[in-house]
Amino acid sequence: MNTETNQVNAENAENLKPAEGDLRKLQMVELAMLKEVVRICEKYNLTYYLSAGTFLGAVRHKGFIPWDDDADVRMPRPDYEKLLEILPQELSSPYIIKHFLYDSSVHRYYLRINDPRVKLKRTHSKTGEISNAWLDIFPLDGMPKNKLHNKLRQFRLLYRRMWMQISVFDEIVTLNKKRSRLENMIIAVVRHTPIQHFVKYDKMWKKLDKAMKACKAETAEYYVNFMGMYKFKDMIPKSIYGNGAKYRFEDGEFNGPEDYDAFLKKLYGDYMKLPPVETRNKHMTEIASIDIED
Repeated sequence: MNTETNQVNAENAENLKPAEGDLRKLQMVELAMLKEVVRICEKYNLTYYLSAGTFLGAVRHKGFIPWDDDADVRMPRPDYEKLLEILPQELSSPYIIKHFLYDSSVHRYYLRINDPRVKLKRTHSKTGEISNAWLDIFPLDGMPKNKLHNKLRQFRLLYRRMWMQISVFDEIVTLNKKRSRLENMIIAVVRHTPIQHFVKYDKMWKKLDKAMKACKAETAEYYVNFMGMYKFKDMIPKSIYGNGAKYRFEDGEFNGPEDYDAFLKKLYGDYMKLPPVETRNKHMTEIASIDIED
């Protein structure tokens, strides 16, 4: 990255005003959820990292990206599994755990924390969705260093993820997203046939879960956030995470990957460059109501 260009982009990012109105209220709701999850992680000595746009916001804006409408965390698989165990006893009101282990109506693989006081209208999928404000927590699973074993594992995970998503296609699959030709062909078949009605979600997530855990995160040289947006682009050496480091985010400090530059370049390339305005509402979210006093 050109140093002069990087400096100009950084200055542009710093000059951006924070979100206003309901969007800023939503961000503060998500910040409170983040603090609650971090409180629990620190109480039980669990490792977590700010993830995706939340971590980009920490580095580029020292807080939420001004147009962002959610927050993300990632955790090594053993810590993630421990969090799933203790959340029912530890999570404070009014927050709700949304995970298939506790609610069979949940059709996302990863863990989500909801605040029911905020209603959001989302138009990303075929059926659309009314949801609450959320914080997503993704597991970091292991990937082998051996190229052949790595490719075989990639194929297995993609295959299992495909069938899991087919089983709940109308609810969760984002339709207007840039994809490969093969993915577009699969989507076209699913959209125009009844195949999803013959695929059972509970069986599919169990098979995906088994495949995800097959390569131990503790001994692998790479972490992958496979259920995130970037799939294997988000396969990153564990050395980049290191022991983690603290980053300012809004009015607090939170843990993130130690080598922030290598991490963000892997996901975003020139991460200091601001995206076009028309691409900034990536979740296609509208705020329906916020029942929280100022």
